[in-house]
Amino acid sequence: MDVPEIVTDTTTQRWSRRRFMGGAASVAALGSFATACTHADQPANGPTSRTPVLPETRTSATPSAAPSGVDPELIRKRYLGLKPFAPPPPPPAVKPLTLRASDPTVFWNVPMTDKVVFITIDDGLDKDPRFIQMVKDFQIPLTIDLANLFISDDYAYFEKLYETGFVSIQNHTVDHPLDMPSLPASQQLYEISGQQEILHKEYGVTPYIFRPPGGNYDETTIASAGEAGLKGVMLWKETMQITDMEYQTAAHRLNPGDIILTHFRGPAQLDGESMVHMMIWLYRHIQDQGFTVADITKYV
Repeated sequence: MDVPEIVTDTTTQRWSRRRFMGGAASVAALGSFATACTHADQPANGPTSRTPVLPETRTSATPSAAPSGVDPELIRKRYLGLKPFAPPPPPPAVKPLTLRASDPTVFWNVPMTDKVVFITIDDGLDKDPRFIQMVKDFQIPLTIDLANLFISDDYAYFEKLYETGFVSIQNHTVDHPLDMPSLPASQQLYEISGQQEILHKEYGVTPYIFRPPGGNYDETTIASAGEAGLKGVMLWKETMQITDMEYQTAAHRLNPGDIILTHFRGPAQLDGESMVHMMIWLYRHIQDQGFTVADITKYV
Protein backbone atom coordinates (compact mmCIF):
# COMPACT_ATOMS: atom_id res chain seq x y z
CA MET A 1 0.00 0.00 0.00
CA ASP A 2 1.46 3.34 -1.02
CA VAL A 3 1.27 6.32 1.27
CA PRO A 4 0.20 9.53 -0.48
CA GLU A 5 2.74 12.31 -0.65
CA ILE A 6 2.52 14.57 2.35
CA VAL A 7 2.86 18.30 1.86
CA THR A 8 5.30 19.49 4.50
CA ASP A 9 4.16 22.37 6.67
CA THR A 10 5.91 25.54 5.51
CA THR A 11 5.30 27.45 8.74
CA THR A 12 8.54 29.01 9.91
CA GLN A 13 10.13 26.88 12.62
CA ARG A 14 12.29 28.14 15.48
CA TRP A 15 15.94 27.77 14.51
CA SER A 16 17.30 24.50 15.84
CA ARG A 17 20.27 24.66 18.16
CA ARG A 18 21.85 21.61 16.56
CA ARG A 19 22.55 20.82 12.92
CA PHE A 20 23.64 17.61 11.24
CA MET A 21 26.62 16.04 12.95
CA GLY A 22 29.03 13.64 11.32
CA GLY A 23 31.02 10.79 12.72
CA ALA A 24 28.07 8.43 13.32
CA ALA A 25 28.12 4.76 12.43
CA SER A 26 27.17 3.92 8.86
CA VAL A 27 23.51 3.56 7.92
CA ALA A 28 24.11 -0.06 7.02
CA ALA A 29 25.55 -0.85 10.42
CA LEU A 30 22.73 0.92 12.21
CA GLY A 31 20.20 -0.86 10.05
CA SER A 32 21.60 -4.24 11.01
CA PHE A 33 21.60 -3.26 14.67
CA ALA A 34 17.99 -2.10 14.50
CA THR A 35 16.95 -5.29 12.73
CA ALA A 36 18.38 -7.31 15.60
CA CYS A 37 16.50 -5.07 18.01
CA THR A 38 13.24 -5.82 16.21
CA HIS A 39 13.41 -9.39 17.42
CA ALA A 40 14.96 -8.67 20.80
CA ASP A 41 12.60 -5.88 21.86
CA GLN A 42 10.11 -8.23 23.49
CA PRO A 43 10.62 -9.11 27.17
CA ALA A 44 11.15 -12.86 27.21
CA ASN A 45 10.10 -13.48 30.78
CA GLY A 46 7.39 -10.86 31.28
CA PRO A 47 7.19 -8.80 34.48
CA THR A 48 9.75 -9.54 37.15
CA SER A 49 9.02 -10.28 40.77
CA ARG A 50 10.00 -6.69 41.60
CA THR A 51 7.09 -5.35 39.56
CA PRO A 52 4.20 -4.36 41.85
CA VAL A 53 0.65 -5.58 41.37
CA LEU A 54 -1.27 -2.37 40.83
CA PRO A 55 -4.92 -1.58 41.54
CA GLU A 56 -7.27 -0.23 38.87
CA THR A 57 -8.33 3.39 38.85
CA ARG A 58 -11.37 4.91 37.21
CA THR A 59 -11.56 8.10 35.20
CA SER A 60 -14.28 9.69 33.10
CA ALA A 61 -15.50 8.20 29.83
CA THR A 62 -13.60 8.99 26.64
CA PRO A 63 -15.24 11.81 24.66
CA SER A 64 -15.95 11.33 20.95
CA ALA A 65 -15.26 14.79 19.47
CA ALA A 66 -12.06 15.45 17.50
CA PRO A 67 -9.55 17.82 19.11
CA SER A 68 -9.75 21.46 18.13
CA GLY A 69 -7.43 22.30 15.23
CA VAL A 70 -7.39 18.80 13.72
CA ASP A 71 -8.86 18.65 10.20
CA PRO A 72 -10.84 15.41 9.72
CA GLU A 73 -10.94 15.75 5.94
CA LEU A 74 -7.19 16.32 5.70
CA ILE A 75 -6.60 13.31 7.96
CA ARG A 76 -8.88 11.15 5.81
CA LYS A 77 -7.25 12.13 2.50
CA ARG A 78 -3.64 12.25 3.64
CA TYR A 79 -3.64 9.10 5.77
CA LEU A 80 -5.64 6.53 3.83
CA GLY A 81 -9.05 6.97 5.40
CA LEU A 82 -8.06 7.41 9.03
CA LYS A 83 -9.97 9.77 11.29
CA PRO A 84 -8.80 12.05 14.12
CA PHE A 85 -8.41 10.48 17.53
CA ALA A 86 -10.92 11.43 20.18
CA PRO A 87 -9.38 13.48 22.98
CA PRO A 88 -8.55 11.30 25.98
CA PRO A 89 -10.47 11.88 29.20
CA PRO A 90 -8.86 14.19 31.74
CA PRO A 91 -6.12 12.33 33.61
CA PRO A 92 -6.86 11.48 37.25
CA ALA A 93 -5.96 14.05 39.90
CA VAL A 94 -3.64 11.47 41.45
CA LYS A 95 -1.43 9.55 39.03
CA PRO A 96 -2.19 5.79 39.02
CA LEU A 97 1.54 5.07 39.26
CA THR A 98 3.82 6.98 41.62
CA LEU A 99 7.44 6.81 40.48
CA ARG A 100 10.50 7.59 42.58
CA ALA A 101 14.23 7.47 41.90
CA SER A 102 14.87 5.88 45.30
CA ASP A 103 13.15 2.70 44.07
CA PRO A 104 12.33 2.86 40.33
CA THR A 105 9.13 1.08 39.35
CA VAL A 106 9.07 -1.41 36.47
CA PHE A 107 5.81 -1.02 34.56
CA TRP A 108 4.33 -2.11 31.24
CA ASN A 109 0.84 -0.64 31.45
CA VAL A 110 -1.15 1.85 33.51
CA PRO A 111 -4.05 0.64 35.69
CA MET A 112 -7.20 2.28 34.32
CA THR A 113 -10.59 1.45 32.81
CA ASP A 114 -10.93 3.99 29.98
CA LYS A 115 -10.10 2.86 26.45
CA VAL A 116 -6.81 4.71 26.36
CA VAL A 117 -3.39 3.45 25.25
CA PHE A 118 0.09 5.00 25.15
CA ILE A 119 2.41 5.09 22.12
CA THR A 120 6.18 4.90 22.64
CA ILE A 121 8.72 5.13 19.81
CA ASP A 122 12.27 3.88 20.37
CA ASP A 123 15.82 4.38 19.10
CA GLY A 124 15.81 7.19 16.50
CA LEU A 125 17.31 5.43 13.48
CA ASP A 126 14.92 6.72 10.77
CA LYS A 127 14.32 10.45 10.43
CA ASP A 128 11.45 10.87 7.97
CA PRO A 129 10.42 14.56 7.75
CA ARG A 130 6.91 13.46 6.78
CA PHE A 131 6.49 11.95 10.23
CA ILE A 132 6.98 15.38 11.80
CA GLN A 133 4.08 16.61 9.66
CA MET A 134 2.03 13.57 10.72
CA VAL A 135 2.56 14.47 14.38
CA LYS A 136 1.34 18.01 13.68
CA ASP A 137 -1.68 16.72 11.77
CA PHE A 138 -2.94 14.23 14.38
CA GLN A 139 -1.92 16.17 17.50
CA ILE A 140 -1.80 13.10 19.74
CA PRO A 141 0.79 12.65 22.51
CA LEU A 142 3.78 10.43 21.81
CA THR A 143 6.72 9.37 23.95
CA ILE A 144 10.08 8.97 22.19
CA ASP A 145 12.84 6.96 23.87
CA LEU A 146 16.11 8.06 22.28
CA ALA A 147 19.50 6.34 22.13
CA ASN A 148 22.46 8.53 21.20
CA LEU A 149 23.81 5.86 18.86
CA PHE A 150 20.91 6.56 16.52
CA ILE A 151 20.28 10.29 16.96
CA SER A 152 23.78 11.79 17.02
CA ASP A 153 23.89 12.27 13.23
CA ASP A 154 20.85 14.59 13.34
CA TYR A 155 19.90 15.95 16.76
CA ALA A 156 17.88 18.68 14.99
CA TYR A 157 15.29 16.21 13.69
CA PHE A 158 14.20 15.27 17.20
CA GLU A 159 14.28 18.89 18.29
CA LYS A 160 11.71 19.60 15.56
CA LEU A 161 9.59 16.73 16.83
CA TYR A 162 9.86 18.01 20.39
CA GLU A 163 8.90 21.52 19.26
CA THR A 164 5.53 20.26 17.98
CA GLY A 165 4.41 20.18 21.62
CA PHE A 166 3.04 16.63 21.30
CA VAL A 167 6.21 14.69 22.12
CA SER A 168 7.96 13.85 25.39
CA ILE A 169 11.58 12.66 25.34
CA GLN A 170 12.79 9.80 27.56
CA ASN A 171 16.04 7.85 28.05
CA HIS A 172 17.08 4.78 25.98
CA THR A 173 20.87 4.72 26.73
CA VAL A 174 23.91 6.07 24.92
CA ASP A 175 24.96 3.02 22.88
CA HIS A 176 21.79 0.87 22.94
CA PRO A 177 23.36 -2.30 24.44
CA LEU A 178 20.90 -5.18 24.12
CA ASP A 179 22.84 -7.06 26.80
CA MET A 180 22.51 -4.51 29.62
CA PRO A 181 22.40 -7.20 32.37
CA SER A 182 25.80 -8.51 31.24
CA LEU A 183 27.45 -5.12 31.72
CA PRO A 184 29.16 -4.14 34.99
CA ALA A 185 27.41 -1.61 37.18
CA SER A 186 29.74 1.21 36.13
CA GLN A 187 28.97 0.64 32.44
CA GLN A 188 25.22 0.41 33.02
CA LEU A 189 25.34 3.67 34.94
CA TYR A 190 27.32 5.31 32.13
CA GLU A 191 24.80 4.21 29.50
CA ILE A 192 21.91 5.76 31.44
CA SER A 193 23.50 8.81 33.07
CA GLY A 194 25.46 9.65 29.92
CA GLN A 195 22.26 9.77 27.91
CA GLN A 196 20.64 11.95 30.56
CA GLU A 197 23.42 14.49 30.01
CA ILE A 198 23.13 14.32 26.21
CA LEU A 199 19.35 14.76 26.17
CA HIS A 200 19.55 17.66 28.61
CA LYS A 201 22.28 19.33 26.54
CA GLU A 202 20.50 18.90 23.20
CA TYR A 203 16.87 19.43 24.17
CA GLY A 204 16.84 20.97 27.64
CA VAL A 205 14.89 18.02 29.04
CA THR A 206 15.44 15.84 32.11
CA PRO A 207 13.89 12.43 31.41
CA TYR A 208 12.49 10.48 34.34
CA ILE A 209 11.53 7.27 32.50
CA PHE A 210 14.06 4.70 31.27
CA ARG A 211 13.37 2.22 28.45
CA PRO A 212 15.95 -0.60 28.55
CA PRO A 213 17.10 -1.73 25.08
CA GLY A 214 15.36 -4.95 24.13
CA GLY A 215 13.47 -4.85 27.43
CA ASN A 216 16.51 -6.48 29.03
CA TYR A 217 17.33 -5.40 32.57
CA ASP A 218 18.34 -6.67 35.97
CA GLU A 219 18.56 -5.34 39.51
CA THR A 220 21.72 -3.43 38.59
CA THR A 221 19.91 -1.75 35.70
CA ILE A 222 17.13 -0.61 38.01
CA ALA A 223 19.59 0.65 40.60
CA SER A 224 21.61 2.47 37.92
CA ALA A 225 18.47 4.14 36.58
CA GLY A 226 17.68 5.39 40.08
CA GLU A 227 21.24 6.61 40.61
CA ALA A 228 20.96 8.57 37.35
CA GLY A 229 17.78 10.23 38.62
CA LEU A 230 15.25 8.20 36.64
CA LYS A 231 12.12 7.09 38.43
CA GLY A 232 10.64 4.31 36.30
CA VAL A 233 11.64 1.48 33.95
CA MET A 234 9.08 1.27 31.15
CA LEU A 235 8.37 -1.92 29.22
CA TRP A 236 5.38 -2.58 26.93
CA LYS A 237 2.39 -4.79 26.14
CA GLU A 238 2.25 -4.64 22.32
CA THR A 239 4.78 -4.14 19.52
CA MET A 240 4.09 -2.68 16.06
CA GLN A 241 5.75 -4.40 13.11
CA ILE A 242 5.07 -2.73 9.69
CA THR A 243 1.35 -3.54 9.38
CA ASP A 244 0.82 -6.05 12.19
CA MET A 245 0.40 -5.58 15.91
CA GLU A 246 2.18 -8.21 18.00
CA TYR A 247 0.42 -9.00 21.28
CA GLN A 248 1.81 -10.61 24.43
CA THR A 249 -1.51 -12.28 25.25
CA ALA A 250 -3.52 -14.90 23.39
CA ALA A 251 -6.53 -12.56 23.27
CA HIS A 252 -4.82 -10.43 20.59
CA ARG A 253 -6.44 -7.18 21.62
CA LEU A 254 -5.61 -3.94 23.33
CA ASN A 255 -6.56 -3.30 26.94
CA PRO A 256 -7.02 0.00 28.77
CA GLY A 257 -3.70 1.50 29.80
CA ASP A 258 -1.52 -0.63 27.52
CA ILE A 259 1.86 0.73 26.43
CA ILE A 260 2.61 0.12 22.75
CA LEU A 261 6.17 -0.10 21.44
CA THR A 262 7.24 0.91 17.96
CA HIS A 263 10.49 2.25 16.49
CA PHE A 264 11.84 4.98 14.26
CA ARG A 265 12.23 2.76 11.22
CA GLY A 266 12.50 3.35 7.49
CA PRO A 267 12.35 1.37 4.23
CA ALA A 268 15.50 -0.62 5.04
CA GLN A 269 13.86 -2.05 8.16
CA LEU A 270 10.22 -2.05 6.96
CA ASP A 271 10.46 -4.06 3.74
CA GLY A 272 10.48 -0.91 1.65
CA GLU A 273 7.70 0.86 3.53
CA SER A 274 7.98 4.21 5.30
CA MET A 275 7.69 5.24 8.93
CA VAL A 276 4.47 7.07 8.04
CA HIS A 277 3.04 3.91 6.46
CA MET A 278 3.75 1.93 9.65
CA MET A 279 2.20 4.61 11.84
CA ILE A 280 -0.93 4.68 9.67
CA TRP A 281 -1.35 0.97 10.37
CA LEU A 282 -0.63 1.45 14.07
CA TYR A 283 -3.25 4.19 14.31
CA ARG A 284 -5.71 2.01 12.39
CA HIS A 285 -5.27 -0.87 14.84
CA ILE A 286 -5.91 1.50 17.75
CA GLN A 287 -8.95 3.15 16.17
CA ASP A 288 -10.49 -0.12 14.98
CA GLN A 289 -10.53 -1.34 18.60
CA GLY A 290 -12.18 1.85 19.82
CA PHE A 291 -9.20 3.30 21.71
CA THR A 292 -7.63 6.73 21.82
CA VAL A 293 -4.13 7.88 22.83
CA ALA A 294 -3.03 9.72 25.98
CA ASP A 295 0.17 11.19 27.36
CA ILE A 296 1.97 8.67 29.57
CA THR A 297 3.60 11.48 31.57
CA LYS A 298 0.15 12.51 32.87
CA TYR A 299 -0.36 9.04 34.39
CA VAL A 300 3.05 8.04 35.77
